[in-house]
Amino acid sequence: MKLLQHALFLSAVRLSVAADIYVETNGLDSNPGTTDESIKSIAKAQELVRELIPSMHEDITVHVGPGTWVLDEPIVFTAQDSGINGFSVNWAGSETIISGGLVVSDWVEGEDGIWSASVPEGTKSRNLFVNGMAAQYARRQIQNREDFEYTDVGMSWNSSEYDWLMDTPGIENGELRAINSFTDRIVLIESVGDRVLRMKSQIWANQIIGYDQIAAPFWDGGVWIQNVRALLTDGGQFFLDRNNSTVYYKPLEGEDISTVSAYLGIQEVLMVLGGTYEEPIHDLHFEGITFKHSTWLKPDTYGYIDQQTGGHMGNDSLWPEFEASRPHWWQMPSAVQISAAHNITIESCTFRELGAGGIGVGNDKNAHVTGVGLGANNVHVSDSYFTQVMGNGITVGGIQADAHHPSQPEMLLSNIHAANNIFNNNSVLYSSTVSILFTYTQFSSITHNDIYNQPYSGICHGYGWGSNDEGGSVDYFNRGLYKYQPVYDTPTVMKNNLIEGNLIHHFGQSHTDFGGVYTLSRSPDTMVSSNLIYDAGWQAMYPDEASRNITWYNNLGFTSGRYYAPNDWVPEQHTGWNTVIDNWGKLGVEGNEVLDGFPNFSGRRNNTFLRNYLVPHVCEGKKKTKETKKTKTKAKKKKKKKKKKKKKKKEEEEEEEEEEEEENSKTPEQ
Repeated sequence: MKLLQHALFLSAVRLSVAADIYVETNGLDSNPGTTDESIKSIAKAQELVRELIPSMHEDITVHVGPGTWVLDEPIVFTAQDSGINGFSVNWAGSETIISGGLVVSDWVEGEDGIWSASVPEGTKSRNLFVNGMAAQYARRQIQNREDFEYTDVGMSWNSSEYDWLMDTPGIENGELRAINSFTDRIVLIESVGDRVLRMKSQIWANQIIGYDQIAAPFWDGGVWIQNVRALLTDGGQFFLDRNNSTVYYKPLEGEDISTVSAYLGIQEVLMVLGGTYEEPIHDLHFEGITFKHSTWLKPDTYGYIDQQTGGHMGNDSLWPEFEASRPHWWQMPSAVQISAAHNITIESCTFRELGAGGIGVGNDKNAHVTGVGLGANNVHVSDSYFTQVMGNGITVGGIQADAHHPSQPEMLLSNIHAANNIFNNNSVLYSSTVSILFTYTQFSSITHNDIYNQPYSGICHGYGWGSNDEGGSVDYFNRGLYKYQPVYDTPTVMKNNLIEGNLIHHFGQSHTDFGGVYTLSRSPDTMVSSNLIYDAGWQAMYPDEASRNITWYNNLGFTSGRYYAPNDWVPEQHTGWNTVIDNWGKLGVEGNEVLDGFPNFSGRRNNTFLRNYLVPHVCEGKKKTKETKKTKTKAKKKKKKKKKKKKKKKEEEEEEEEEEEEENSKTPEQ
């Protein structure tokens, strides 16, 4: 009996010790993974965890130490890695970096201040990161896209001003990039000659149909020829010559090439948490880990036919008309992917220098390497930092049919929460993406995030422009969409979401048609409240097409656009049935006072407006307009003049007092 008790005691001690596994860069995978004898690889730690899970009686924590783990392939967690019996598997980092990159070093100086470095044969990447920042492609701007004629093969011109296009070596392997009102497009060039820039045929055909496209933008944000070695002229630009395995880079002014930290993003995905609907992954926690150095190679083959916030035409199918493509749009993938999952937390992590999205939660299956999308519940992303992410910081939900009308209940997304995160300087190379996008989800929240230096909107909620709502959209009947998808007789799954307490500022720097908080489609019992939105050249709160049944409460919208700007001009778009209460905007902004009696007019499209206020002046940091400076200068002069006058008066009074004293001090004899 004593022997049995002793054996049980030793077994309990062993299990208790084994509940903590230690990983260090100088460890050995032949070690047991203790504090004194750590292991080296994350794969070995995963193996040890799987051995412990069947008898799990407490949380298991993998302590990953300081240092960089460079990946040859993504780290993949499945249902086998899940916590059980009510316990969690915790992966705790400490200055831990998971990198999908290749170090670029041993730079050699060439002509015109351009440096080069060799990379391994076969290296493919679309992203070079130098000192933590994304390098821009070698490029040159086309001055005016209206000078070109757009045909079924490409673009032609008559002016000699653009003949440099024919004189640019390597342009046949380059790209054209166009920034429009709400889209950002990349086209693959095939050849050039006789004042015609020919594009890859089927990709080009899809680029010149639909809305806000290259040939007919709603707004022109610029057009460039890029990814051509001969166009590498400016500091901060690069070119990867894949045929000769060489990277070219021109340093920024003051940048010392001998001390730079340079990485090519090589891996497209860094970490996958992917289950199946039958066996979801669950009960995992990640904290204190930095994810960096990824790329996205798909634009090499298909270009990027962007529609908005990372949704794009994903292949070279030739569509009979634009609306035929809409039900089949793809999503941009993320470096960290979570699907068919529940009870997952990502806390105090950093996402930086990533070639596409940051975190993707329950996106369509085309955005997950597992081939299983959607199906996420009780996922938390909190207290994390996002910077230099080329696409969306966080993308939650999908945009295809199973996202808005799931064909099985396990596909539903609910209780997804993004809280207390910081997003600074993201969407760098895909500028129409956003910091946070939640599409079709329910009982979810976006709270207390700080979002700034963003080229398009800050937070986007919803998708579909009302086309997938119950009963469909008259607007999309007229456009012909319902020849290619059903008119749904049930609502989408989107409802009961919260967007609260976010600080959104200095956004919309590269586009128009955006908002600090931007919404699409019907979302019953959704609340947008207590957000502070300022310093932007467009709308603060923007309920776009078919935004319905949303309450906008106690928000401060101090941009140079309207504080609340519903796209409800056309009744067929079904934008309305919203409650707008106790919000604040700026006086003097066109539309804030005059649009049907704003800020307090109820009735238009069945909206309710109550107790909204406009204030005459809002301080927006240290940025001063010419008018402000002029006003302040006048005020200073006035103040100075007043002060001078006051001083003179005081001197006169003192002089009078002295004379009076002198008079009083005289004797009668005098």
